[in-house]
Amino acid sequence: MTRTDATRPHPAAPQPGASSLPAASAVPFRRLRTALSVSGLGLWLAVPALSAMAVLPADGTGARLRAAGGALALLVLPAVLLAPLAGALADRIDRRLALLIADALRFVVVLTVPLVDALPWTLAAAFLVGCLSVLWAPAAAASLPALAAGESADMAGGGVLVARATAEADPRAGARRTAVRAVYGPAPVAALVFALLAVIANAALGASHRADLPLYATAVAFVVAAALTALVKEVPATEPISVPAPLKLLFQGSGLDRAGRGLGLAVGGAALAAGAAVAVARVHTGELGGGDAGYGAVLTGLAAGLAFGLFLGPRVLGPFSRRRLLGLAVIAAALLLIVDALVRNLVVVAFVTAFLGVAAGAAWSCGAAVVRDPDAEDDDRPRAFLRSVTLVVALVAFAAVPAVAGALGSHRIDAGDGYDLDGSMAAQLIAAVLALAAGAVAYRRLDDRPGIPLVPDLRAALRGEVYVPPSQAVEPEPVRREHGVFIAFEGGEGAGKTTQARLAAIWLRDHGYDVITTHEPGATKIGMRLRAMLLDRDTTGLSDRAESLLYAADRADHVANVIRPALERGAIVVSDRYLDSSLAYQGYGRRQPVEDIARVNAWATGGLMPDLTVLLEVPPADGLRRLSAPADRIESEPQEFHERVRAGFRALAEADPDRYLVLDASRPQAELSREIQYRIREILPDPIPAGTEDATSTFPAITDV
Repeated sequence: MTRTDATRPHPAAPQPGASSLPAASAVPFRRLRTALSVSGLGLWLAVPALSAMAVLPADGTGARLRAAGGALALLVLPAVLLAPLAGALADRIDRRLALLIADALRFVVVLTVPLVDALPWTLAAAFLVGCLSVLWAPAAAASLPALAAGESADMAGGGVLVARATAEADPRAGARRTAVRAVYGPAPVAALVFALLAVIANAALGASHRADLPLYATAVAFVVAAALTALVKEVPATEPISVPAPLKLLFQGSGLDRAGRGLGLAVGGAALAAGAAVAVARVHTGELGGGDAGYGAVLTGLAAGLAFGLFLGPRVLGPFSRRRLLGLAVIAAALLLIVDALVRNLVVVAFVTAFLGVAAGAAWSCGAAVVRDPDAEDDDRPRAFLRSVTLVVALVAFAAVPAVAGALGSHRIDAGDGYDLDGSMAAQLIAAVLALAAGAVAYRRLDDRPGIPLVPDLRAALRGEVYVPPSQAVEPEPVRREHGVFIAFEGGEGAGKTTQARLAAIWLRDHGYDVITTHEPGATKIGMRLRAMLLDRDTTGLSDRAESLLYAADRADHVANVIRPALERGAIVVSDRYLDSSLAYQGYGRRQPVEDIARVNAWATGGLMPDLTVLLEVPPADGLRRLSAPADRIESEPQEFHERVRAGFRALAEADPDRYLVLDASRPQAELSREIQYRIREILPDPIPAGTEDATSTFPAITDV
């Protein structure tokens, strides 16, 4: 029989990022989230639309390259130079007003671009859109957490998670992630929409007006976002806005050491590779016959690849060093840029650019994971430094790569059948060489496994193992494994746990098993003293945290002296209550962070989880009426407390259905016993454990603890 993994995570209740706002207050939250997503769509749609519009009036390849690169650079320039000023302005004015102003003015600016149809105004519009976006972005990032914080008291009962969940109990943390997704998530969709609109415009409007339709669509997105924001009556100014200066952070290095500066070099190399691909993409795809539609396809691949790489970076090759993976991702991005530069097939270029995006996204996420300090969660300076590096390098790439491409021009290489090397290809090759050098240097600086060969290390990571050189290998100690079965009975007061636990134990004894029945709290001598303190109604002034720790202490002694020894000898342990009771009573009932209680109890029990948890459900009012003895300290809690406990048990069971058997405890006792026995049969060892008759003197015995 396979035992439950000691590291098995506890079940989660609400999922990360899920809104637990009450129905009335969730409406403005959802409305603002939608408004931010639509505005983010407009922002990312403006990038290809404005750069494509800038190319149309330019005459000659060099001029088109400079026009497209200039539009991209002017979109990014305000984020590098004006971000602190815009952040201070957004912090001083009403958040809702800042969002409305930014969206309304961006609508006006973008709408005028196809009407004016002049390169100088297109470039000026790109700069204005960039300025308004650096005002909008910090206001957007602060608005959703402010709305969530306003309802934090109402959310406390439903917004907690247990150990395997990644969201914090603070609703603002999930709202911040939602805001980030609203701002950056629409990027791949915007690129795809641009490509589709370019195809439609090319068929309906002709070559000279292909960029008009995407610009009009961008303007519509901004005005729709403004209208949705206007429907939100108020956005509290409870979230302070502080935007660091990218150039200042870049020169200061955010206090990072030599390895930290290697992180900046690596992220800069990845940004250079991605930025170089974008900077010449419009002209390069045009030379390959793709035009605006091809440009959109390349940007779609890059944006989708970046998103996938950001998700993949912390998860791929788990045993492999994130520092090593960061350096390798930058090198991979540089090599893919070389392929992107040399290939003259638009479909291949789009696919290669997508993989380049995966590498660049993985590099960023690995860099962010490396600088993250779990003991300084509020210190965002290292990540802000990496963001500053990305912004500045992207700006340099947008400005320099097209200029270099235009200066180099096209050349014919007389090799074999001949090869035409145009300026955009040559400029990408130069950027790729620089990114490759940055990746190589960063890999050497960041390598945290010196002396460990790379290929065996990678091969071991693919198998899910950590590579250990033969010279360092030691004989592993034998691992003790339990061979018994652990069954826990859970439920609210008066649900019949004790009765069903005893009936199950008797049935197991009749089938020849060595059975230990036990209970919590108070299964040991120490536990009995703790039980007296915990359940005595005369115990007053006991804080919720102290109560949780006392239950954990009882459980630690219980596991060490009763449960684990019985399992190691092959017995079946039937316990009346276990860890889930603490999660339900002290977590959900007392409204404490469930993940903290789970973490403490996981340490106290060594990660031991039941093979089966039988949850008997009964309405709290009915269960309390069943009690014959005077109510103890926990049973005396108000009915609202017991309702929260019942909801907590249900949430735990729904999150881990394979471990739970949930039964309606109002049904006849015999029916419940039959269902419990049927489920227990599925996890029993077969045949009867060796030595059972010797241990029980030929008659199976049940031992009460």
